[in-house]
Amino acid sequence: MTNMNITMETLIMILPLIALQLGLALYCIVKIVREGVSNLNKPLWILISLFVNLIGPITFLIVGRKKDCK
Repeated sequence: MTNMNITMETLIMILPLIALQLGLALYCIVKIVREGVSNLNKPLWILISLFVNLIGPITFLIVGRKKDCK
């Protein structure tokens, strides 16, 4: 019974991190599909955003977004 409590406590502690990862990945995927990318290609950026935890979406937001020329 103690192992189950430790597992539930651990899950509760990492749940905000999981929610942040999923939310950020979904946000980036929507931006990729709607606005496009400035380098690489859309499918590759989607894979990077999904499978490179936290760093992938942040990298897309810094490097991969299409810049508006105003």
